[in-house]
Amino acid sequence: MTGDAVVRLAGGVTTYTGALTGEGTFTVGGTGTLGMAKNSDFALPANRRRQKVVTTGGNHPVSRIENPDPPAVVVQRGATLQYGTGSGGDGVLSHITKAPELALNTLNHQVDGTLDLALRERVNLGVLSGSGLVKQRRGTWPGIDLPGTHPFSGTLYVGTGADYGSLHYLTSMPNVRKVVNQGSFIHNAPDGEVVSNAADLYSQFYGNDINFHTWGSGVVRMSGVYSWSDNGSDTDPALSDPSRNFATVPHRDNKRGINIEGATVTWGDGTHNRFFLPGNENTAYINMHAERNGTRSVLTFDYNGPVTLDAPISGGRFHDTMAEVGRGDVVVAARRGNAVTFTAPQNYDGDTTIGEGASLRLGDGTPQGDSSLLRTGKIVDNGELVLQNAAKGVELGRISGRGAVTQAGPATTTLTGDLTYTGRTTVKAGTLAVTGGTLAASSAVDLPAAGTVLDLTKAGDQAVNNLSGAQGSTVTAGSVLTVHTTTATTFAGTTTAATATGPETLTLTGTVEGALTNTGTVSADGLTVRGAYTQQPGARLSTTRMTVTGAVTLAGTFTPDPARGPGVLIDNQGTEQVSGTFDGLPEGAAVGGLRLTYRGGDGNDVALADAVASTGSDATTPEAARSSSSGLLWWFSAAGVLVLLIVLVLLARRRSRKRA
Repeated sequence: MTGDAVVRLAGGVTTYTGALTGEGTFTVGGTGTLGMAKNSDFALPANRRRQKVVTTGGNHPVSRIENPDPPAVVVQRGATLQYGTGSGGDGVLSHITKAPELALNTLNHQVDGTLDLALRERVNLGVLSGSGLVKQRRGTWPGIDLPGTHPFSGTLYVGTGADYGSLHYLTSMPNVRKVVNQGSFIHNAPDGEVVSNAADLYSQFYGNDINFHTWGSGVVRMSGVYSWSDNGSDTDPALSDPSRNFATVPHRDNKRGINIEGATVTWGDGTHNRFFLPGNENTAYINMHAERNGTRSVLTFDYNGPVTLDAPISGGRFHDTMAEVGRGDVVVAARRGNAVTFTAPQNYDGDTTIGEGASLRLGDGTPQGDSSLLRTGKIVDNGELVLQNAAKGVELGRISGRGAVTQAGPATTTLTGDLTYTGRTTVKAGTLAVTGGTLAASSAVDLPAAGTVLDLTKAGDQAVNNLSGAQGSTVTAGSVLTVHTTTATTFAGTTTAATATGPETLTLTGTVEGALTNTGTVSADGLTVRGAYTQQPGARLSTTRMTVTGAVTLAGTFTPDPARGPGVLIDNQGTEQVSGTFDGLPEGAAVGGLRLTYRGGDGNDVALADAVASTGSDATTPEAARSSSSGLLWWFSAAGVLVLLIVLVLLARRRSRKRA
């Protein structure tokens, strides 16, 4: 070759058994197929060469292609260029330059037609451009290298294997929208680099996977969708119905596999919520492995809306995924709206991290969608952990972070210990049981619906902060329950014996099944205490009416309701008198326009009574009794004076008769 060569095909298949040498470009046009049976080595003319290969990284070299040359091999629309015969390793057009750990083809390819790779040899196509089809046949290992940034906007068909990035080069194909993967599509990233693939990937038949490798702090990011294709073509694969990614089909043709080999991988780029792997345990598998040097896998989900993982993350070999435990960690990236739901039991042994603004939901609320995590790893919750199993309970422990925990499903969730998370604890449905550790670090506990239960009976002494709850909710404790209030809250449900502490008001309108000790601030509005009520010095109480079945011991302060009229405040249903008084409020003390008594009602109730006269048994006070006694004394005095006057008159008359 001494310049630009053009082969114009007229249909059919033409096989060229010679070799191209010299300098120039090679273009295939027309219709039909040109097959190359031998390797060719020619160069782009010197006056068109401009690209450079730049290598950085020292002991871990990474090579980049800068200012790529124009294409030297062009396949025009309608034409097919075939490399190899399908059985050997020859048939490539190339001119190789060496870089560390990389043999780079300097003959860049523009494919607007079809490039058919039918040879059993590693192939490097330089920088790809065009909008056609690059198709690798099945059984043609070791596969394709794709170093560089490729303007190619067509379809890549991986029939056997392709390397998208490596430890020594970067790959970027930002314009490729669809890839057919019928082999092993291997993704890799060097230390400190992010290799991104935004294409949608499609499988057509059983026996395909995507494998991930990274070095050091390298990351591979996948922001497309890995789907089955049951129609369309090699250049435009498609799926007739998204539900078929989850259906059982003949020959398991829709099975897709993921193998993470001690790599750091991200699914999603934070700009959408198209989940990378739609499938379940029957149609997809995810294996997380550790490298021999101990490097573990990390899988991050980074979406801006709700997504669902319906398959387990495990660690077996290929399709036998549940044979081994997965070796790695899972991260839900810190992004507002990043809401990930697991609907299958997970089988990885590492940590689960939920970033700020994100959430992880275990279970989707249906019996078929229950999930769980192995207890070997920690949960670092800086967002929200939602527990929504419907049929099978789940046990979790070692939860830390700044995030919230929400029980939202009918199946019981059991927290087994080491609970240091500081966010809110909410029981929206079902039962949240704590059998170890304490909720003392959680900023608040809320039971907003009737029928919800917080079960602390097996956890010993417990402390909760800022308790709130709806009527019909229940908190049960096996020992001492301390409720500390730093923000005013209302609890209308039922709790076992409790001690109230804190500077803000805890309003209780339900039932305490046991003793209530007030060392903080309590507002009782219709509260029933089935036990003793003890108010410690320094504590505060405001109440419209509360009922106590045990002993009543008072100290601290009482804050009256300005709108409250005469009546019982504490209905002491026990037989003993009230012990103690509120600070500054002795028996008969004025409270507004009323008087406070500790012997009201049936004789041992705390009540407010009218200051002048009795208003009935519910408001009888010593003041009223004193008023009644004073009236009787006046009448007795008046009667005595009258009798004395009568006696004096009678004596005067007797003396008058004697004189007469």
